[in-house]
Amino acid sequence: INSKGAPFFDEGTYSLFSTAVQSIAEKPTSLKTFTGEVEAAFAHAKADVLTQAGNATSTLTTAITATVVTIVVIVLILVIIYLILRYRRKKKMNKKQQYTKLLKE
Repeated sequence: INSKGAPFFDEGTYSLFSTAVQSIAEKPTSLKTFTGEVEAAFAHAKADVLTQAGNATSTLTTAITATVVTIVVIVLILVIIYLILRYRRKKKMNKKQQYTKLLKE
């Protein structure tokens, strides 16, 4: 209740309402007293937002890392299989060459 309406509400039918409001309401304080609280609340909210963003980013990074590791493992397995097959083929060709040499002699 503003100061202009205070005398009107203090008497008559609204007196009970006026006293209840005045007992609940606090005296206004300047905004300078709240700067510390505002800064603390802002820092807390900022930390929460950064933590949530960090969690989302870390989950995404984990998925990307797992995908890259899987692809690298598959490529390594394919290279190993290729090298084994190449070695066996080379070995087989060497045996063939030995047989042809023996047959020519």
